[in-house]
Amino acid sequence: MQLALPSRRVALVVLGLVLILGLWLALPFFSAGRGVERAWDEVIAAIEDKDTEALGRLLGDDYADGFGLDRAGAIQLAAQIRAHFVVCNLRREKSELVMDPSKNSAVTRALMRFSGSGSPVAQGAIQASAASHTPTAFRWRRNSWKPWDWRLVSIDNPDAARALSSFQRQAATLGL
Repeated sequence: MQLALPSRRVALVVLGLVLILGLWLALPFFSAGRGVERAWDEVIAAIEDKDTEALGRLLGDDYADGFGLDRAGAIQLAAQIRAHFVVCNLRREKSELVMDPSKNSAVTRALMRFSGSGSPVAQGAIQASAASHTPTAFRWRRNSWKPWDWRLVSIDNPDAARALSSFQRQAATLGL
């Protein structure tokens, strides 16, 4: 039995439909908003996985936050806090994304909640995050023309900054 090949016209129509379907499925992947959300997911995964190299790649060179930290300080603090966790999960509640009209910067906000297990420091971080009702603001900048190339340039949460400052004072008095 021999199968007849479709005509050239039918093959071109099918190929055109496949290309249109492929573009329709791929275009949302290339949106700036989806790029910010993917970068946000990667920052959270880097913290959960204790991956300071990945976190370093996601922070902008000009990173400065509401905790008074620069890029190196933020990476070091994340590593220090994460070191107290045996199991660490970080989740977002009531998250929102505000994209600048130029699509070159964005702000994401969410209530950030730690969960997991670990030392008393980890339990304190879990309790402090559960008690906070102030959303954390993450400021993002697009690093190039690519819609997926976003860098975190700032984090701000006044409640968390006060809690961190209090914790640092207590740790200093204990000689830690």
